[in-house]
Order: sequence, then structure tokens, then C-alpha cells
Amino acid sequence: MKLNTLKDLAGKLLKKGKHKLIVDTEKLEVHKKKVEDSITREDVRQLINDGVIKKQKNTGQSTGRSKALLEKKKLKRKRGPGKRKGTKAARKTTNEHNLKVRGLRKRLKEIKKEDKLNGKNYKKVYLMITGNYFRGKKHLEEYINGENK
Repeated sequence: MKLNTLKDLAGKLLKKGKHKLIVDTEKLEVHKKKVEDSITREDVRQLINDGVIKKQKNTGQSTGRSKALLEKKKLKRKRGPGKRKGTKAARKTTNEHNLKVRGLRKRLKEIKKEDKLNGKNYKKVYLMITGNYFRGKKHLEEYINGENK
């Protein structure tokens, strides 16, 4: 059997393309007669077991360049306008609105415990927080103190 056909058949058996197979030239010389006489899949399996044909190991993805790039990014390089995709808001890693709302709601609960708000006003202010009315905690407190006076 021709070597090309042999590799084709071996590739089907090993579930690899024929370009991902290695033919050991030293063992090929030893088993030359076997290679020429092989015509069935069983013969090819025997050649694989003898080590004439082997699978080539899968090459992994090198991390060298990515590590070098990460080092540059740690030094605040590679961040110019040419590297940016998306708006400023889209590039934010955390949702700042959620963090702000959580802080305001926590402060609102504290104010309610201090008896500075009744239930009706509490609900109104709570909904205002949800609607992004307040800039921050200080603004919230100023609003509540101004409303209660």
C-alpha cells in the first residue's frame, strides 16, 4: 500500500487528519515488508500498534504574547482611543447605578429607624431612589431634612 493511502486509512482509525500523523522512518525500514503487504484496516491497526504510525500531539495555544500584553496593560499602556470599543458607560466593569442605589436604600433604612420618616414619606423617597433622583447620600439627607421642616 502506498504511504499516502496508508496515512489516510490510519487517520480514519485514529480520528486525525493525515497531516497530523507521524511516520517513524526507522520503524518503517524495519517493517517495510509489512507496510507494502498491508491492505486491510486490521493491517493498519497492527502498524499503529508497532509504532510505525503515531498521532502528532495537539499544539496548545501559546500564552507568551498574551502575558507580555497583560504586563503592558498593568503599566496602563494600550488604553488609548484606538484600542477602545464601546461607550464609556459600556466599558465600566461594575454597574455603578446598582451600587449607588444599594447605598442609598441602606441609608434610607437607617433614617427610618431613627424615626425621621413616616411610612408614607418612606415609600415616596424609596421610589425616588429607584428613579435615580438623588446624587448621593448627602443629597438624600438634605431632601429629607428639608421636607420634614
